[in-house]
Amino acid sequence: MGTNKLIASWHKCKIEIGETGENDAMADNLESIGVIKNKSTTMSHEDGETLTLTATGGVVVAEEVGEGVVSVTTRVMEPEFDLETKLTGAVKSQDGGELTVKTNVVSKEFSMKLTPKNIGSVGVKARRCSVTYKPGSSEEEGHYADITFKFLACADGELYTKFKVKASDWA
Repeated sequence: MGTNKLIASWHKCKIEIGETGENDAMADNLESIGVIKNKSTTMSHEDGETLTLTATGGVVVAEEVGEGVVSVTTRVMEPEFDLETKLTGAVKSQDGGELTVKTNVVSKEFSMKLTPKNIGSVGVKARRCSVTYKPGSSEEEGHYADITFKFLACADGELYTKFKVKASDWA
């Protein structure tokens, strides 16, 4: 009997984003969001809404569970002003040394691709995501941003795609 090799998939990864194209198309041009804090990236699935049909006496006769929220959350260390400009519309000064922030709300939809470092591990890509951008700072970690990508269903029903990482994905 063969032995399966266990792969520690997401301890190091890269995330790339771009504005979602017309008709929920994957972004044509994906760019890195920057240096990701080691072991900070997680993918979670929240429970969807449950509708239960109960007969007299409390007997459950039918139950339907809706699709829950699927999201990827990560921490970017020392994010570049360009990332915040792309996501929130913040404005860089002419010399690039200052950033004027009017909101941390991300109003556009973005495509994202998460590629783990290890060959053979499983990555994910989503053509359409709502994005939450939360900048922060601490003595221990310096300047950082916590970014959450919530996967949105596309018109054709696709939520996200999984893929196996090849050597060329990190070339």
